[in-house]
Amino acid sequence: MLGLGYVGRPLALGAAAAGYEVLGFDPAQRARESAEKAHRGGHGGFRACADPAQLGGADTWLICVPTPLDARGRPDLTAVRAALGIAARGLSPGALVCLVSTCQPGATNGLCRSVLEAAGWRIGRDVFLAVSPERENPGPHAPPTRSIPRLLGATDPASLRRALAFWRHLVDRVEMVASPEVAECAKLLENTYRLVNIALMDELHAAFTALGVPTRDVVAAAATKPFGFSPFWPGLGAGGHCIPVDPAFLQMEAVRAGAPSALLAKAMARNRGRVARVLAQIRARLGDDLAGKRVLVAGVTYKPDVADLRAAAPLRLLRHLHHARAELAWHDPVLSAVPKALSAIPRSVALKMPDGAQPEAIILGTPHRAFDLVAITRAAPLVFDPFGILPPGPNVAVV
Repeated sequence: MLGLGYVGRPLALGAAAAGYEVLGFDPAQRARESAEKAHRGGHGGFRACADPAQLGGADTWLICVPTPLDARGRPDLTAVRAALGIAARGLSPGALVCLVSTCQPGATNGLCRSVLEAAGWRIGRDVFLAVSPERENPGPHAPPTRSIPRLLGATDPASLRRALAFWRHLVDRVEMVASPEVAECAKLLENTYRLVNIALMDELHAAFTALGVPTRDVVAAAATKPFGFSPFWPGLGAGGHCIPVDPAFLQMEAVRAGAPSALLAKAMARNRGRVARVLAQIRARLGDDLAGKRVLVAGVTYKPDVADLRAAAPLRLLRHLHHARAELAWHDPVLSAVPKALSAIPRSVALKMPDGAQPEAIILGTPHRAFDLVAITRAAPLVFDPFGILPPGPNVAVV
């Protein structure tokens, strides 16, 4: 198992529970310790290591490493290349390499095949190559890995048979597709669908609010329709490891093929601009000069009840407020420690500034279940709610 993050860890534990002897590789000590702690007392054999030399001889290699965007917003496959290099050096004849990380269409038949063949392996004869894109939903209420259907595509029939024999032991349902590219595109479509609908909800949230109609009531009413509608809710903007990232992989290949999506480009731009639009409404209520204004952001993770800051919209909002020289603090009951990204901004253990003073404004950044929503509305003379989730009141501004 190459990578023990939010994707690799549950798969590693699931493989161990299915009877496999699992060796997980991750250079990050925290990831290794987290996986070992999660397995403690579990079924099957599992151990973690930071030395790729220990991986040689494995029958199955799952590549579960991050595929973020680089500083220019382009897909960064550095970790995938490194993982493929480790696998190519440690493979034994008959082994399976399966790409689980989200990549662009053509990655399996392109990047993966080229690295393995450059090492002298014949795909479909010496070793086998497949793709089964990750489908994880991090959080305390996530479904069991075994219950999530797996898409499976392979470069050749022999690789498909080999991969199917493996995945059938881990999950209840495997959906075989015609090619690796179908599986890769399907994964990107899943999260592109979500981003486009999040962008649509953002625009309509502005319209419904201007009309004086509560957006969440509208969505809840529409969701009573038992077909043809899936609810999406207003927020501060999509964050995390998938939704803001995966559509860029699809758009990159669409541009390369001469068929860019204008709708997708608009949705990505809309998501990127959500924090700036919220900030503009905050300035309209607090005054354009935010210097010295006491502002507390309640909830800073990208998703409720998940201690993950990757691409978190509240972080972007805090950076804007910090640049505007507001007197800032943040409060988040989900985070046990102060992350490096927030080390320059004081943490508050309650809905007050660190010195005990009342904030002039509170911004709901992430609606964790642990929050008392009524208490938030009473904790400051002005409360900004991008989610439309707080009880209405004269001091609550839905933005």
